Amino acid sequence: MNLIETSDLTKYDASNEEVYHIVKKGDSVSGLAKAYGSTQVQIQQWNGLVDLSLIKVNQRLRVNEF
Repeated sequence: MNLIETSDLTKYDASNEEVYHIVKKGDSVSGLAKAYGSTQVQIQQWNGLVDLSLIKVNQRLRVNEF
């Protein structure tokens, strides 16, 4: 498992492992999906999110599949 704690998501390279992101101020599910090559729906399902706008700072989210 990789844990990403950077605000510079443009430098992320996909791997063959699950990747988790620690939410920072200003992060959005749509931005995370774009940065990690997944979709908002996938992130929602992997994390059991009901409302995509209710992510919280310091929340750990799975952002890609392995």
